[in-house]
Amino acid sequence: MVLSTRWRGVWAATPLLVDDAHLRAADGLCELRSVSRCVAAHPGPVLAARVTRLSFDQHEYALQQLIANLAARNIQDLILFNRPWPLDLPLPDDILSCASLTRLYIGLWRWRFPDTTANSPAFPNLQELGLFHSIIEDREVDALLAHCPKLKILSFAMAYNFPSCLRIRSRSLRIVVEWLCSFDEVIVEDAPCLERLLFESFSDRRPVKIVHAPRLEVLGFLDLQLHALEIGGIVIRAGMNVRASAMLPSLKILAVKVRFSHATEAKMLHTLLRCFPRLQTLHVMFQSIGSRSPDSVDRADFWQPMGTCDCLESHLETLVLHGFQGLECEQLFVSYILEKGKVLKTLSVVCVDSEDVGVEEGPVSDSADESNVSSGGRSSSDDVVMEGGLMSGFVDEGDISSGGSSGSDGVVMEGGPMSGSIGEGNAPSGGSSGNDMIYFCPAASRWSFQNAIDLSVEDPFYVLLRQARITYVAVE
Repeated sequence: MVLSTRWRGVWAATPLLVDDAHLRAADGLCELRSVSRCVAAHPGPVLAARVTRLSFDQHEYALQQLIANLAARNIQDLILFNRPWPLDLPLPDDILSCASLTRLYIGLWRWRFPDTTANSPAFPNLQELGLFHSIIEDREVDALLAHCPKLKILSFAMAYNFPSCLRIRSRSLRIVVEWLCSFDEVIVEDAPCLERLLFESFSDRRPVKIVHAPRLEVLGFLDLQLHALEIGGIVIRAGMNVRASAMLPSLKILAVKVRFSHATEAKMLHTLLRCFPRLQTLHVMFQSIGSRSPDSVDRADFWQPMGTCDCLESHLETLVLHGFQGLECEQLFVSYILEKGKVLKTLSVVCVDSEDVGVEEGPVSDSADESNVSSGGRSSSDDVVMEGGLMSGFVDEGDISSGGSSGSDGVVMEGGPMSGSIGEGNAPSGGSSGNDMIYFCPAASRWSFQNAIDLSVEDPFYVLLRQARITYVAVE
């Protein structure tokens, strides 16, 4: 394709946007050359470049030239994936010359970041950084963060063993996301501006240590089977007496995955409520039952000795249930919150089949793929690539029925109660909130990678359904 001579002056005067998805070359090498020539022929600046469909294996020189040309043209937004392999292809050092970058996502690279902390920052303007399935050593992460004085959003996806420990030391970070990684531990050592610490975890049990994060407002999904939480040097254990030094008063939204068939996890959830005295929204994802613990949670008197706590007395306004199936152990927990939640206003159930129901702020996608990964609320949502379903970010909410009848006299839901709703035998006996009514609001899951990294999303875990009828739950 040749540009008309009448348009060449306009093209040269317009900031360049490069996307290899628009190229149709005969093979990968020709496509790589097309991208390189496009960048080299333009005088700059290059606002954004997205290169996600090429393999740079055996084309290291062309890669170096491409990055050097992007650096010379003041590239601001770069998404660079080496697809599909090799995983350990070194990322050229020329990337450190891209001082104008404000946003950088890289995937399938071996990044040997030099320890040059004595020099001026390599990325003085970088605000958003994502590393996908890339190899980077622990010490190199420390050096990298030291070179990003304005970094606001940091995400790791599919990082397997490299780095082995995610240690956060940054005075500018506001969001940290760990998505399907195998870190041995996560340590928030010094992050005075951190507002969100988000996980979509798997693999083995690991510590999550929060040393200094005085502004942390959103935490989750905290998997009580996988994560061992430590706050201020104190390991949080089920049933412990929580001291002030083990509390995070700043936390407003907590999302947890719990197996209520295991008494230890149920007690741990109650202990966590004591750790966050000003918690406003609690998301509970009910995990599969599996084997039951000897100390069964199905007994009606399990929650009675728990007592109340500060957040239930004066701050918790919203309870969101993910994967609610109406099991006895689940009903008992909901009954406990309804009884003890003095200021509880909303009980929300995340529905599975919500494709035909409109939601506030537009439809929510459940997967992070080539077309819908967000840019952290600053540019379009079609620019970070994850394919093959491996990075879907879909959260299986379990089977929730929206119809049926409850047979409950203690809890009344207009417009059709949820399946397994609180029954007459275990509904709270004393009304709790000073209000006689609690809103029941059906919702849809919005938990995905793109929402996790988006600062404009107030709650990354759910969104209320716009067209679903908001009804009331009467607590007698």
